[in-house]
Amino acid sequence: MSPSVVLQHYQVAIIGGGIAGLTTALALERLGIRYILFERHESLAPDEGASIGLLPNGLRILDQLGLMEEIEKHTTALQRWQHLDGDGALLSEVNALGYYPSTIGYGGLFLERRKLLRIMADGLKSVDSIRTGTRVTSVRETSEQAILTTSDGIRITADLVIGADGVRSCVRPAIDQAPQGSPGSSDDYMSTRFACVYGISPPVEGIIAGDCFSVYRPAATILIFTGKGGTVFWFVFEDLGQTYTLSTTPQYTTADVEKLCRSVSHLRITPTVRFGDVYEKRSVAVKVALEEGVAPNWHSEHMVVVGDAAHKMVPNAAMGANQAIESATVLLNELHSVLCGPSQGYMPHETLTAALKQYANSRKLRTAGIVQKAGITCRAQLAHDGPAAALRHELPSLTDGDWLFRGFMGLADAPVLAGIPLSQHGLLYQQAVDQFRKRVRARENEGLNISNMELFDTEGI
Repeated sequence: MSPSVVLQHYQVAIIGGGIAGLTTALALERLGIRYILFERHESLAPDEGASIGLLPNGLRILDQLGLMEEIEKHTTALQRWQHLDGDGALLSEVNALGYYPSTIGYGGLFLERRKLLRIMADGLKSVDSIRTGTRVTSVRETSEQAILTTSDGIRITADLVIGADGVRSCVRPAIDQAPQGSPGSSDDYMSTRFACVYGISPPVEGIIAGDCFSVYRPAATILIFTGKGGTVFWFVFEDLGQTYTLSTTPQYTTADVEKLCRSVSHLRITPTVRFGDVYEKRSVAVKVALEEGVAPNWHSEHMVVVGDAAHKMVPNAAMGANQAIESATVLLNELHSVLCGPSQGYMPHETLTAALKQYANSRKLRTAGIVQKAGITCRAQLAHDGPAAALRHELPSLTDGDWLFRGFMGLADAPVLAGIPLSQHGLLYQQAVDQFRKRVRARENEGLNISNMELFDTEGI
């Protein structure tokens, strides 16, 4: 077929079938909007990647999309977090995560990335809208629409292209070069200072399901979460000692995995478990660079980015997937009136542009703050100075109430999908946030002498 043939026009074209892309597709189906999704892998749940952390802000939205029951079959709520120094000495033990299910409706969960993608993909009804094994090679826009060309030469037009295609997005450079963008390249705002081996191991005797561990030491260190049945999801972080631009970010081999993991194999996780015990049982171990950054341009007239394409963060705060879900949600909320209005499928130019601008403006501040928070947490684990050192030094003094307070402050402003009812868990989340805000205001305005823990109803937990 000739590459010049235009097969079909869509209201929305999604590039990328990861967490952000599938969240967008599921929400569009709920709204009855016709879309097409391109994913370069042959499957929407490829056998690659390691784990995904889900927190209440992301879970509430996935619950709205009808996925929570299936997610719960594959997960166990996190309970306890132990912070250790390089010699295995306990710096702090935190049980705040254990309060989450009863106070805010959802716990912190970890599971294999491909399992979550499979759950999300299985929730899609419009299977004819999915094009796997198809790479988008170019994106450009005219005053009226966007035009996509795929690796097999097919051209598609769309009123709106949503780039959910990761940190090496093909949509983001096109937005950067659009007339209303700020000319530049990804190297100007995406960089790499750290690398990480993502791994999965079956249960290890001495590590309890629901436990998490952070080790604090320079050069290379460890972060561990546990999942269903005691499955161990682990991360080995490496300080590269210099900052790379996105285009010069290193690539890694199996030998690099082995070298880094062996260098920390002696680190003690529990009195009876060293990291080497976890690593020897590994089923997955992949080393990748950890890019960080927030794009300055999130949209043009007919293109927009979500997830890692817009805001890439290190995994230490377990917020990457949750922020991708949030961004897809806010974008769909802003587009709701455009897509579902009285225009019979036509997107008025000015209305579309205003919706995309509002989406970007409302998300940039929140995601930039979380990118920074994740970066500080990573640097704290790797013994950097500045704010990272302050975070590390305050660990022994922080109570469960302090951690709950900080957690609720981050969760309080999280969005939900407009027009889709909340479950009982989702309603509990909202009630908990409302009560938290009310008590914080009362403490500030009335000078009440109550601790952070007393802001929460935790009696009997």
